[in-house]
Amino acid sequence: MNGELDENLVERIDELPRRAISETFHRYATSRRDPLSGAGARAFGGRWNPRDIFGAIYLATPIDACAGEARRAASALATTPETMLEASYLLHTIAVDDVLVLDLTDPEVLEKLGLTLADVADDDWTACQSVGHAAWFLGFQGVLAPSASGAGLVLAAFEGRLELHQLAVKDSVPFTPHLYRSLSGSTVHVRGTHL
Repeated sequence: MNGELDENLVERIDELPRRAISETFHRYATSRRDPLSGAGARAFGGRWNPRDIFGAIYLATPIDACAGEARRAASALATTPETMLEASYLLHTIAVDDVLVLDLTDPEVLEKLGLTLADVADDDWTACQSVGHAAWFLGFQGVLAPSASGAGLVLAAFEGRLELHQLAVKDSVPFTPHLYRSLSGSTVHVRGTHL
């Protein structure tokens, strides 16, 4: 993406409502990374944010959606999730409080913006980055969309648009190959919480 805004897309997004969400989301990251940092997405780009324009903190719900995201990340690295997770990763539980998002969970909204579920799952992020860039430009605090893995939802929360209290880490546990397998196949219990 070249960083230029699609003015037609900006107008279509500006007609859409902002949805306030307050829910529990999850994120996995290396143990060295701040779980509330979008620095990696800013430096390299992400599905909903072009690189070097703004950072985004990528969160998922329900918790097993993190397994799908880990599977996609491992595939991109030409490895397995179990091998990737032999490094030190943590699975964070994050409270999201009153974040104003562009809600792309309705297929009609996706269609209005020229996106399909196939676009959301595509390895070419250009179309999604254009939507995220326009939403960020309009002051949305994030994008809520179907996960590219096909399991659950992803919230791309835009750094610089959030107040400090809107995202809070509630818990962190080691994201081990065993936990990955549990999330991939069945209901699990993490620190007494039925997930």
